[in-house]
Amino acid sequence: MSTETIAVNAGASEDILAHAEALVREIQAGNEVQVTNLLNLINTAREEGIYHEVGKMTRQLHDALNSFTRETRLDELTEDEIPDARARLRHVITLTQKSADRSLSAVENTLPKCDQLSERITKLGSSWQDFKHREMSIDQFRALSVELEAFFTDAEQDTVDIRSGLNEIMMAQDFQDLTGQIITRVIELVEEVEGNLVELIRLTGTKFSGTEEKDSGKDKKPDIEAAGPAIPGVGKSDLVSGQDEVDDLLSSLGF
Repeated sequence: MSTETIAVNAGASEDILAHAEALVREIQAGNEVQVTNLLNLINTAREEGIYHEVGKMTRQLHDALNSFTRETRLDELTEDEIPDARARLRHVITLTQKSADRSLSAVENTLPKCDQLSERITKLGSSWQDFKHREMSIDQFRALSVELEAFFTDAEQDTVDIRSGLNEIMMAQDFQDLTGQIITRVIELVEEVEGNLVELIRLTGTKFSGTEEKDSGKDKKPDIEAAGPAIPGVGKSDLVSGQDEVDDLLSSLGF
C-alpha cells in the first residue's frame, strides 16, 4: 500500500472517529436532528474511502495489465517458442516411431532363429539320451554326428545374428537422451506459460471453482453478458474502447 493511500485511509478514519464521538454525545443529549446529520456524515466519509480505494485498485490493475500485455517475452512465446515446441514434439514422435520400427524389425528377425535353435536343441537332446542309454544303432549314431556338426556350424552363425539383433534393439533406444532433453525443454516452456497465465489471473482477480454447474437447457444465455470491445455499427456506444480512453477515464476521476 502506497504512502498516499495510507494517508487517505488515516484521514478518513480520523473523520469517522470524530463523527462517531460526536454521535455518541448527541445521542446522549437526545438531539435527533444532529444524530441523523452525523450518521449521514459517517456514511458519506465511508463511501468516499471506498470510492477512493476502488479507484486506486482500478488504476493499479490497469497499469499492471498494460505492462503485462507489453511484455516482449509473450511475443517470443507465441511467435517463436510455442511453434518451436510443437515442432520439437513432432520430432520426438518421429524418433520414437523410428525406434519402435527398428526394434520390432530386429525382434521379427531374431525370434525365428531362437525358435529354430530351441527345436534343434530339443531334438538333439532326445537323440543324445538315446545314445547314453545305448538305444541307438550305428546308422543312427552316424546321423546324430552329422546333425551335431551341422548344429555347431549353424549355431555359431545364429548366435552372431541374435547378438546383432539385440545390438540393433539397444541402438534403437539412443533416442532416449535426445527426446528427454526435448521433452524437458517443452515442460519448461509449458511451466513458463502456466506462470504467465497464473499471473494474469492474479492481476484480474479471477477465481475458478473446481467444478462448474452444467446448464440444463441448450444455448442458454446468461442473464448478464460480459461487455466485449465496442464493435463498429453495433450498439452500446457508451463502452470504453482502447487503452488511451481507459487512461483518460481514470485520470478524469482523479486516479
